[in-house]
Parts: sequence; C-alpha cells; structure tokens
Amino acid sequence: MRIPNYLTYFYRKGQLLFQSICELDEVIAEDILSHDELWRGDGTYLVYRKKHEAFLRKTFTAKGGKPQLKHPIYMILGNSPTGPFDLHKEYDHFMEIPTSIFPVEYVSYTYPDSMYSVPVDELDRVYLERDPAPKIYLLDEIPDVIARYEVYNHNNHYIEAQIWSLEPLKEFNKQFKRTQ
Repeated sequence: MRIPNYLTYFYRKGQLLFQSICELDEVIAEDILSHDELWRGDGTYLVYRKKHEAFLRKTFTAKGGKPQLKHPIYMILGNSPTGPFDLHKEYDHFMEIPTSIFPVEYVSYTYPDSMYSVPVDELDRVYLERDPAPKIYLLDEIPDVIARYEVYNHNNHYIEAQIWSLEPLKEFNKQFKRTQ
C-alpha cells in the first residue's frame, strides 16, 4: 500500500495558520470552543486536550520522537475521508503540505484520531468515543496500519498526523503566501 505523500491541514476563515487552541489564553480558547458547532464546546474539551497532548508527547518521545512543541499541530495523512467525518464540511479552508518537508522525528501518527476512537455500534453505526491512550505510530509503521485497518478502503477512516515542530512549516508558509 502506497502512503500518501502529503498531509492536509484544515483551518477556518480568520484562524492563524499552524496555531494550537491549547496555546491560546484559556478564556479565548473556551470562547472559541463554545461556538463550535460540533462536539468540542462541551466545557471539558480543553482541559482534556491538554492532558491528552502531554500523553501524546511523552509517548512520542519514548518512541524516539523529538518534539519541539508542547502542543502539536494536527493534520491528516492524505485527504479527509468522505462521509460523516469529512473535514471539508467542518472547515472553510485546507492546504496540502508535502510530507517530505518534515523530518520523521517531528511527526507522530495516530489511527484514526489522537483523541477519539471511531468504533462501530451493534447496528453498524460509527460514533465517537474518547480514547485516553491512543497508540502512537512513526512513519515507518504506517504501511502496516494502512494494510491492517484498510484505512483508505473505508470512507470514514483517516490517519491523523501530529506535527511537533513549526520549523519545517516556516518555509512552506512563505511559499504558500507567495502563491496566493
């Protein structure tokens, strides 16, 4: 199975590029989350997310990662799935970023999401469930993940990438602004 050679970064109109909600002032972040149309504005998300990211960082470091950020920037390996988790429906904008700009020690991966598992109930309906300890993968493990879970054979599956350094994005961001 061929691994997609790009990551997709989704963002909303007016949002600063490559910024984590966890880096914002807590009052501002909670205000943003309270206006979220989906499931994040439940009042527990931000506290849980910060604890969760500490777990992700610790686990990634134990696997040899070299995170430079306290809170990662989230992207999807390849494009968004279609169906109920189509990120094109949730976000105004997206950009595709070549995976080649990222040193492997700056990117961790989770399947399908770092914060949520996507189980199927007894009626074959997909739903979200918080996952307190997701498995972290490195790039060389992704072909096995794709094969084992048939990731790109199902419309509601994706692999999330956590970017742990802004350094590779600086030059990309300059190039992106010049092309717009």
